[in-house]
Amino acid sequence: MIDAKVRKRLGQFQLDAELKSDGTTCVAGRNGAGKTSLLRAIAGLLRIDEGHVRIGALDVTSLPVEKRGVVMVTPDSSLPSLDVDSHMTWGARLKGKRIGRDELLRVKSNLGVDFGGPVRNLSLGMRERVSLATALLASPKAILVDEAFSSLHQRDEFIVSYSALAKEMGIDLVFSSQDETDGRLAGHLYSMTNGSVREK
Repeated sequence: MIDAKVRKRLGQFQLDAELKSDGTTCVAGRNGAGKTSLLRAIAGLLRIDEGHVRIGALDVTSLPVEKRGVVMVTPDSSLPSLDVDSHMTWGARLKGKRIGRDELLRVKSNLGVDFGGPVRNLSLGMRERVSLATALLASPKAILVDEAFSSLHQRDEFIVSYSALAKEMGIDLVFSSQDETDGRLAGHLYSMTNGSVREK
């Protein structure tokens, strides 16, 4: 469960949003609506002026990013110096978790990662698949995906497969989108306008 009630003044923009959901959640809105700011606030990358962020039973409002049990994935999240398999297990290794070959191959198969080599040589969509798989294998409590589904080939199928793996692993997933129809791929849909959200 992600329970966030956040207020943050950013120049002339006021983020005043509340989100409470589990499973897979889509936050939809136009550019500038505040989607990225909301996800950054939940991740701890944006310090809020008022409110709270709870992940599961833990109040993480005052905790640093690395102690929140949250991973945020953007189109720029990949590490170009690593090869695909090393990248996918990188987050888990940071936590002292060993990923077995069978587990790695299962995730690669489910997410359509049928390529290898240095990440720097991959297309944007391939790099996004690798970054998203890396987040999943790190086993956080929550994954926040900010526009990192946007350049994927067979995008809808990927989101469905990714959501299923996250659910199986007990990970809450929140992804942002400019298209409200993406709510059909999630268990919850929030519409965001001018820094505020409402569940639909």
